[in-house]
Amino acid sequence: MAEIAIYGKGGIGKSTIAANVSAALAKRGKRVLQIGCDPKHDSTRLLLHGEPLTTALDYLKETSPDQCRLSDIIRTGAFGIDCLEAGGPEPGVGCAGRGILTTFELVGRLGIKDRHYDLTIYDVLGDVVCGGFAVPIRREYAQKVYIVSSGEFMALYAANNILRGLKNYDQNRKGRAGGIIFNSRSLGEEDRRIRRFCEAVGLPLAASFPRSDLFSLSEAGGKCLVEAYPDSELAGRFFSLAELIENQTELYPASPLSDEELEERILGRKGRTVSPPSPPPAVPAPPQGDGAAPGIFSKSLVAREPLMGCAFNGAMSITTQISGCLSIAHGPRSCAHIAYQTITSTPRRFLLERGIVLPYTSAPPLVSSDMGEGVMIFGGIEELRGRIQTLKTRTGGEAGNRVFFVLSTCPAGIIGDNVNRVLDLEDETTKIVPLRTDGNIQGDFLQGILLAYFEIARALIDRNVEAVEDTVNIVAEKAETYVLHGSFTAVKEILDQFGIRVNCHFICETSLEDIRNFRRGKLNLLAWGDYMGRAIREFLEKEYDAEFFDDPFPVGFAATSLWVRRLGEKFHRSGEQIEAVLAGYRERYQVELERIRPKLQGKRVMIITVTQNIDWALQTALDAGMKIVFVGILSFSQDDLFTTELGDSIGELVLSYNPDKRHADIARVKPDLLLSPFPSAEDLGPVYQDTISYNPEAGFFSGLVPARRWAEIFNMNLLEGWKKDEGLFRKHYA
Repeated sequence: MAEIAIYGKGGIGKSTIAANVSAALAKRGKRVLQIGCDPKHDSTRLLLHGEPLTTALDYLKETSPDQCRLSDIIRTGAFGIDCLEAGGPEPGVGCAGRGILTTFELVGRLGIKDRHYDLTIYDVLGDVVCGGFAVPIRREYAQKVYIVSSGEFMALYAANNILRGLKNYDQNRKGRAGGIIFNSRSLGEEDRRIRRFCEAVGLPLAASFPRSDLFSLSEAGGKCLVEAYPDSELAGRFFSLAELIENQTELYPASPLSDEELEERILGRKGRTVSPPSPPPAVPAPPQGDGAAPGIFSKSLVAREPLMGCAFNGAMSITTQISGCLSIAHGPRSCAHIAYQTITSTPRRFLLERGIVLPYTSAPPLVSSDMGEGVMIFGGIEELRGRIQTLKTRTGGEAGNRVFFVLSTCPAGIIGDNVNRVLDLEDETTKIVPLRTDGNIQGDFLQGILLAYFEIARALIDRNVEAVEDTVNIVAEKAETYVLHGSFTAVKEILDQFGIRVNCHFICETSLEDIRNFRRGKLNLLAWGDYMGRAIREFLEKEYDAEFFDDPFPVGFAATSLWVRRLGEKFHRSGEQIEAVLAGYRERYQVELERIRPKLQGKRVMIITVTQNIDWALQTALDAGMKIVFVGILSFSQDDLFTTELGDSIGELVLSYNPDKRHADIARVKPDLLLSPFPSAEDLGPVYQDTISYNPEAGFFSGLVPARRWAEIFNMNLLEGWKKDEGLFRKHYA
């Protein structure tokens, strides 16, 4: 079966040309299929004498995939020509290019090849040769490509773009361009322009059709010219073109012109000066006021590193932390499912580690707009609006006490669905907060977290609330970490001893009311001082004049002691009270340290980590009498600010460490214990392994938690019992 693609600028007459070529081929005894690949779906209108034809996309929209039949979307027209229209969405919504892809997938699945046509004619819009409209010129489809053009510059510009698309597909392979079909508009210099273009791109003029009233007369009668005026001179030209298309064996490579060459050859313009492009900004700022992130970006975007996770999942992990709110994922159900699994994985792990198998439902308040293939093509805003209307009816709600977060996914962003278009559904009972979180289009997981923080603050925080003395907010906790509750418990124990109350967790396991009353907190305590925490702090300071305590949650005994002193002074607590608090913790720390020191004294420690502050582990190791022989800091997408107060106690410190050197460094420094972000199954020789946490628990005893484990490791006698135990232990211990 020969497959022919006929491209051309919209309105240039390619559908008229294609229909008459199909008619001429059919009258030559060929079995022909014509496929219209234009959202206007008018390619086969004349062949069907004006009778309506259900487009493939309209059919797919209303029909279950298992019920689809090829005969439902193909109709036989003049001269036995089978006709099929892809169709497309209304202007301004959805993705017409995706519709072409879907149509070809559908007819392929339904067995179009089994019909054994002699020729298939693809009539394709050529203004924009995107991935969808370029499907017919893929090598598995069209063997020959013809371009319809007038002598107008924009028609030739479109023709040149089509050649660019064809060149991208063919690269250095055999050419497939058959030539240019000239459909005249009877303009001055038109014939000369089209011939100059053909000469410039190295293509023959396959056919020429003058402007004629016969075209409009035949169309008025609902027929193509070959059917209405079969003996006319114009019909003869179509028969000649049909013969050429059927029998042409010499095809040509696509050789498009540059824009400058095109203007010079066609318009005669010379010497056009092109200014060099301006260098791009370090980080392109997304638009404001459209649910896009403000001018603070994740570290991965700033540093041009590989993106970790997607913005949709990051934002969803924050919006689902607020009770009394509902998060709506505008995208396929699979996106919502992945977000659900991400959000619930930490609480499931927390319970399973304690031998509890989900005794209660821990499902986050998350629903999906269930975007399917039809929505991808026709646009999904109306379906999203309908889902919100249904949810408003089901959930009820008192005035101002219901909030819907609407988050877009990659598919929604790709087709241009603007989630801001649901804002008119707000009323006295419902607040709608749209978030453009188009997956990796908007950045990574951290970028989604930042976007959610900023937009939630703007939408929900009441700026008129007055601050209350001895009250704090806790900002930028990480709900996905297993140390969340332990860190809060440790900090709250300190706050309670000073008589300080927690007002709001911003944003972690909190309520809508607490978010609204955020400004009631007199002081803000940053849970993590990493890139994420610093970005959120900067935003709240700038937009809400929020006052922050200088230091984030402390990790380790020394840092926590300093933090307690500064906090007590900030809240005007007496020196005696501060020292009393510290004395209690110091005693508890020393008791535990004395218990494990005999097992750790003199042991050599090597650390390879992404964690940017490890003084909490280093100090405990030193307090226990261990020697820090080597520290290698790996690059990390979440932060880039390594600091230490213990540099003089480290035998060797390497920033931006290359992990490929690990084996050689282990052999050189001969550690007893290797700490790294994850254990290795490799044989590292006579060295024990343990993990060092990405996110250690805050408070005085951060270092004691892993130190107890180190003591247990060295307390094991692996040389007794079965001889294989030592090797198995080193290989599998985590």
